[in-house]
Amino acid sequence: MRIKEFIVRLGVILPIAVWSVFLFLMVIGIVFNAFGAESSFYCNTYCNIAIALNIIVVSAVIFFQARACINK
Repeated sequence: MRIKEFIVRLGVILPIAVWSVFLFLMVIGIVFNAFGAESSFYCNTYCNIAIALNIIVVSAVIFFQARACINK
């Protein structure tokens, strides 16, 4: 495994992925607000979805970058 390449890839791709999730969640929040979602939705369902989505994206980026650096 090329550690330096792995760290550089994570340093570039991981912030982009997290920022993309943030923008996606912001758009989804605006849409749900327009349809009349109340604070109970944002405190329960929306937060759980956001946490799960961030964990999935970070795990996927780390996994696929590690796999790409191992196969070279």
